[in-house]
Amino acid sequence: MKIAPLSLDDVTPWAKLLATAFNRQPEQMSQLLHFLQPETHLVAWGAWDGDSLAAQYSCLLRQLYSPTQDVNLPVGLSINMAVHPLYRGQGLIKQVAQPVYEHLAAKKVVAGVGFSNAAGVQVDKRSSSYGYRVVGQLRSYLLWLGSTAPCPDFELTTLWPEQPFQPVRQNTAVQFAWTSTSLRHRFACHPFRKYHFGVWHHQETIAGIVVYRPTRLFGLPAVGLLAVYGNDHLSLLQRWMAAVKADGYRWAYLVSTPQTSLLHTLRQTAVCLPQPISRTPYYLTLKPLTNTLPPAMFDFENWACLGGDIL
Repeated sequence: MKIAPLSLDDVTPWAKLLATAFNRQPEQMSQLLHFLQPETHLVAWGAWDGDSLAAQYSCLLRQLYSPTQDVNLPVGLSINMAVHPLYRGQGLIKQVAQPVYEHLAAKKVVAGVGFSNAAGVQVDKRSSSYGYRVVGQLRSYLLWLGSTAPCPDFELTTLWPEQPFQPVRQNTAVQFAWTSTSLRHRFACHPFRKYHFGVWHHQETIAGIVVYRPTRLFGLPAVGLLAVYGNDHLSLLQRWMAAVKADGYRWAYLVSTPQTSLLHTLRQTAVCLPQPISRTPYYLTLKPLTNTLPPAMFDFENWACLGGDIL
């Protein structure tokens, strides 16, 4: 078995492996790899059996905001871990993950961050050599949208706005350091997922944006709330809820860390019902790559993450 870095030169077997592992079409996975920019933002290594790619491990380079630091911290977001069914049970993930994290550490990346499902978190708990710690479980919330009159300065659209965004201050929690540019790439440029946007216009600028996706809950039309970007979250969410309610929706769905300030804001304008059981639970995990990580990063109560942070 040959362990080697992956690039877009390997896109055909790489996409084929991801399609097999995640029940997708190879063309979709090829588009996804180009979208993730493996040559610059995605660090990936694979295990080769001849011309066949048996396993791959990859981390997407991201910036993490910590209120105790003067600068954003570079982290690697673990995504799309995959082993072909014919090669499972051979310990290949450890073999391909090790050079990924060696590369990240050499680039002064401070940690690996992941959102593991129920199966993945068992790997994290069982394998001390893998190095990931389970920080906490994200929770699901059901929102009954309150009654607020729609505002003329707010629109629902499937197009990313062209106007400049107002500068956004960072929060007081550990969170991914989104910008209007990185949000645009994440949601508006995705090759096959289509997102909707709630846009708050103020004069010639954008005061805030909400990212969501129409869905169905219990057979009823609903929306999944994925990202909120702006300084005045209360006014932004009030406008968004009024607009989606006028569009025929009464329910919204949210996945988040339980202590994020956004939940407090949502409770001021909607009935927020925590769900005791999630069919697809996600766990925030952390792998230190330095001995100087801020202690706040290991405390789940200090984190603010939403469903849109999960790729």
